Amino acid sequence: MNKKGVTIIELLATVVIFGLAMSLAATVLSLINSASNRIEINSMANSQGLFLDREIKDDILDLGPTEYASCGTNCITFQKEFAYVLNDDETDIVLFVYNPVLTHKVQISNGQILINDVPLVIENFTLGAGSQIELIENLPQAYFIMTIELVASNGKVYTFTTSYSFAILAVPTP
Repeated sequence: MNKKGVTIIELLATVVIFGLAMSLAATVLSLINSASNRIEINSMANSQGLFLDREIKDDILDLGPTEYASCGTNCITFQKEFAYVLNDDETDIVLFVYNPVLTHKVQISNGQILINDVPLVIENFTLGAGSQIELIENLPQAYFIMTIELVASNGKVYTFTTSYSFAILAVPTP
């Protein structure tokens, strides 16, 4: 017999092969989409962590502390008691003692990082319970170490560490 057309077996085989190809394509697209979301969250976490690190360090560097005081759990007040400055006619460097002492407070409280009691903006993440401030004194140096945990909406935790060291200096006698 010389009939034209497709048998039911050929049609079923084609449908099965097409179904397998579509299933494989859907799986690949799903994996690509979830990987893309993970990459986006990682990128946002890195951006946010680097921003917080730079913001905290810049504020401390601008002060140039010479001393510190603890202001409670997860709270440090940096102090600058003196500086050497050019005198008015710019011919000599003189000792200038700050009265009152310049201060800069860094604190973790109620899920926020506070700089001089002003909260830093943390976008797309919450501050994790493992965030903490530590200050290690090893005369004549002090080491400020701040661990920042950013928690994403999917529950993944991203940890960043900010550190700064400075010399503890007493006000020189003129």
